[in-house]
Amino acid sequence: MSIPFLQGLGLSALIAFLFYKSVYGILIGIVVVPFWVRLSIKEQENKRHANLLLEFKEYMMLIVASLQTGYSLERAIKQSEVELKKLYSNDSVLLPFVHIMNQKLAMNVQLEKAFLEFAQAINLEEAQSLAEIISFAKRSGGDYGKNIKETALKIEGNLAVRQEIETITTEKRLELKVMCVMPLGILAYITITSSSFIAPLYGNILGVSLMTVCLFVYGILIVLGRRIIEINV
Repeated sequence: MSIPFLQGLGLSALIAFLFYKSVYGILIGIVVVPFWVRLSIKEQENKRHANLLLEFKEYMMLIVASLQTGYSLERAIKQSEVELKKLYSNDSVLLPFVHIMNQKLAMNVQLEKAFLEFAQAINLEEAQSLAEIISFAKRSGGDYGKNIKETALKIEGNLAVRQEIETITTEKRLELKVMCVMPLGILAYITITSSSFIAPLYGNILGVSLMTVCLFVYGILIVLGRRIIEINV
């Protein structure tokens, strides 16, 4: 079982206790599991995309440096894999895809075809644009170094804007996390210290219905809050 799935189960049990005080509440709380797993997967995908973009920018700059030393594009791509290993070791997101591309080149696959497949595999818009440029330059001639460097600088600018946005929204993200946890914290506090105060909400149809509506609204507000602070560059 994945960690997000187990976390979702734990959250479902907590909801069953706080909102329903019944084991049967897990049947309603279990709806939270796919919701939580989806949020976790989205966060992981965003983190992976950010790391991939950063590594791709570094990879482009390594290729440019090799081209400036007089290497051909094929040789520069192969040499850049070695340098990329030094930078990111075994925790690289991009390195496995680069290695596969170099294996294809070693098997005499055309450079433009191998790079296009590489760009499609990592699914970066910048990589796909560069693949088209390389394909065109191969047919009609062109300055590889200039095109690749321009792509790297474009990504660097994108990353700078993204980092600035992350810095600006850091406080708001923290506030959102606190606001998401606060209702559960308040309910837990009241349950522990003044259980008789909220006792009428449990063990009857009206109370269960009201708590279910509150839980539903709570989930919607969390989603809206995340969308408000989520800015795509």
